[in-house]
Amino acid sequence: MAKRWVTRWGPTQSGEKGSFVEVLAIQGNSSIEAMAWELPPSKSHAIRMLALAAQSPQSTVLHNMAFAGQDVVSMRRCLGQLGVSFDDLDASGDVLPPVANRDDQPHEDSLSWRVHGVGPGGLQPPTTVLHAGNSGTALRILMALAAQFSVPVMLDGDASLRSRSYTNLLSSLQEAGVNVSYGTEHERLPVLLQGPKIAHANVTLDVSSSSQPSTAWYLATPSLQTAIRLNEQGQAVSRRHSELTRMLCLASGASSVGEGELVPWVPNFSPSSLEVPPDCSMLAFAFLAARVHGCQVALAQLPREEDALGHELLLEHASSLGVRVEGNLLVPLNTSLQEVELDLRDANDLITPLATLLALGGGGTITGAAHAAHKETNRISGTERFLAQFGLQSQATPEGLVLPGGQRLEAPQGVVETYGDHRMQLTALVLASSLTSTTLLTGPTLHRIADPQAVERWQACGVGVESRLHATW
Repeated sequence: MAKRWVTRWGPTQSGEKGSFVEVLAIQGNSSIEAMAWELPPSKSHAIRMLALAAQSPQSTVLHNMAFAGQDVVSMRRCLGQLGVSFDDLDASGDVLPPVANRDDQPHEDSLSWRVHGVGPGGLQPPTTVLHAGNSGTALRILMALAAQFSVPVMLDGDASLRSRSYTNLLSSLQEAGVNVSYGTEHERLPVLLQGPKIAHANVTLDVSSSSQPSTAWYLATPSLQTAIRLNEQGQAVSRRHSELTRMLCLASGASSVGEGELVPWVPNFSPSSLEVPPDCSMLAFAFLAARVHGCQVALAQLPREEDALGHELLLEHASSLGVRVEGNLLVPLNTSLQEVELDLRDANDLITPLATLLALGGGGTITGAAHAAHKETNRISGTERFLAQFGLQSQATPEGLVLPGGQRLEAPQGVVETYGDHRMQLTALVLASSLTSTTLLTGPTLHRIADPQAVERWQACGVGVESRLHATW
């Protein structure tokens, strides 16, 4: 009988006042002349390093971990549930004391993390759900690691992870003998995995939509009982991320990775301390800040090309995007810009800030980004809708976007929807920081996923940023 009156809840209801929602209120500052910008540590490097360090019999130290985003913290927390312990280290290398009621977070003053590895096969089944937060990379690696246990292990994530597909990886795990259970196609998480331990098998894996499933298999190989034949099919995307995985595996002692056969090894890094580089994908927002505010942006450190994971595209096309790079300084160009075509096959994370730069600059076309449809949201159609809120026109295509140049920002009408996507929220934060009117953004904490300093950085420049409850009626 309940079906006659039960309806789906939402923050607004027809004929009802609805509910308050939490938003980020931005009061811009149009007179910023210069700003300092420190890039967070690369989550792609850190998450992969953590997975290998956890399976090593040695202790490994990861440096440059100050202001690590919550994606990395989620990986650390879940590894802790699997029996791996961590020390937070200060600038002198001394261990910082644990903070009460914050055992799921690193110490706020930690600059380095020491990982006490448990060796291959030393991970223990968790007693509670492994919750990967917003990190699809961490979730898939944890799926592959959890598949070794003969007891059921449940994995989950936030709302954005629950909306993504894991069919490619889960099908390959099933092919290797792992029991997989989840709801309907629209209820992809939580998922329940249970061994037996993976034995010798020929496993087929589609790599055309994401590099993360193959990364998961590579990084779980040390804990396998025997070699696995991995047959990768489809046109690979995010190839630089796959190459990073292979390089880290080889650096820790793997004999061969990504050549058809996965052979278990004992991970050991020599030296046993690793430098985590800055996240080059976050450089896009510093570019956008320089353009929107017409100010110089001083970077604490510019990423090296070999650590950029495809995002060196920003540096290669800087002048076409209206920015001159002088050492660690970003200088906005005042010259007229021409249309440019950019291929994001290996850098689809850049699509939203890059599209914004093109719209405000000379315009152009973004191609090679079809796999961006499989991220937190469909970043192709989502970026088109997102830009329209700021008065910026674009046209979605199956491979990316077409953007007319020479456009100007307009103050949004109503609350800006960021679609649960931290890169859209970070883009919105930059745009709103230049507007004279107050701008309201959904997803007030999304920046913490990858750039915890984002709000404080803008506040230091005189931009008003605060969380508040907003009436939707």
